[in-house]
Amino acid sequence: MTASRPSASVEAGEPPKPRPAVLAVDDVEANLIALRALIEDMDCEVVFAKSGNDALRQLLRRQFAVVLLDVQMPEMDGYEVAHHARKNPSTRDVPIIFLTAANNSEGMVLRGYGSGAVDFLFKPLNPSILRSKVRVFLELHLASQKLADAKAVLERRNAELKAAYSELQVTHAQLVQSAKMASLGELVAGVAHEINNPLAFVLSHLETVRRSLGVVEEHLPDSLPETAKYNWQRASERLREVSPGLERIRELVVKLRTFSRLDEGERKRVSVRECVESVLTILGHRLKDHVKVTTDFGSPDEIDCYASLLNQAIMNLVSNAIDAMDGNGAVCITTGASGEDYCISVADTGPGIPRELRDRVVEPFFTTKPVGQGTGLGLSITDSIVRKHGGVLELLDSESGGTRAVIRFPLNPSDLR
Repeated sequence: MTASRPSASVEAGEPPKPRPAVLAVDDVEANLIALRALIEDMDCEVVFAKSGNDALRQLLRRQFAVVLLDVQMPEMDGYEVAHHARKNPSTRDVPIIFLTAANNSEGMVLRGYGSGAVDFLFKPLNPSILRSKVRVFLELHLASQKLADAKAVLERRNAELKAAYSELQVTHAQLVQSAKMASLGELVAGVAHEINNPLAFVLSHLETVRRSLGVVEEHLPDSLPETAKYNWQRASERLREVSPGLERIRELVVKLRTFSRLDEGERKRVSVRECVESVLTILGHRLKDHVKVTTDFGSPDEIDCYASLLNQAIMNLVSNAIDAMDGNGAVCITTGASGEDYCISVADTGPGIPRELRDRVVEPFFTTKPVGQGTGLGLSITDSIVRKHGGVLELLDSESGGTRAVIRFPLNPSDLR
């Protein structure tokens, strides 16, 4: 049974604050009504319990500022109620004031305090004393609630600040990484440009030399000395060998220029094959003869994307695969459509990523590499790039026993997740 009064008005938009509650426990209803009459005007809610078991049930249902507990009750007296309340972690701190009409004896008072009471009042009750004691606990309860609310607000703001700081760190790290990639792109573009001009000159003159020597060869006398014939044949062979070498340099320059595309903020249709091959060219010094790379380019080859960012994501995955294998093993790169998505898969023969770490490896600054050998940003930045494309980064088990990292994003840019 509960005696209540209308709640005080609250500001619009704010949930009403529940009034502190007082639990009155007595097996005589008249005593409960008398208690309510004494304290119901103190801006509190008075809840009745007519037995010890009922009191314990009420204590488990809600919080109380104080319990006014009668000592002498059938089945379970006040001492037993207090004892059970103190054993339960959720109710052990509720203040209890014992009320009794029994003779005032030192033994009874000591037993009351020993069972966990904070005070002991004898009937007939002095209204002023009862009200003053209840008021103290109501004020303590309200102060405790305000402190708890302030603590919750502080914890929430601390969490927000921590998240903002973490995001700031990630953003700063990504800006630094983007600046490095931009610098690398400019450097590669500059090198490609410097190589391309003299290369074009050499290729042009090589063709002229080849045609000129062909004309001369037609007029060589049959009586040419053997030494001269040997040198002529040797020069012709060397000339033929120079041509594929120069063509290889020309292809390398094309791939370098592909990698160095400075298209920040722009989506465009690009060849995925060109992206992958340009990344493999940049990482060629790390692959050498120790890492075997196989590629399987599916269709379509051209997709709509942020080309420089996609280059960076693919480079991060291939670089991680090389690191995982400690420089020896195999990498398989697969591209192509899968339903309405486009997938780029990089599988390695390394030890793999433990399942319990797969969610953590994309966290900023998390790395399993020794101190000084990794920033923990590669997969985090790759994940951000993939999400910018409306997709997801998946880390799966590879058939070769290592890790298969899959970039998956919509083929249609308008179908962003």
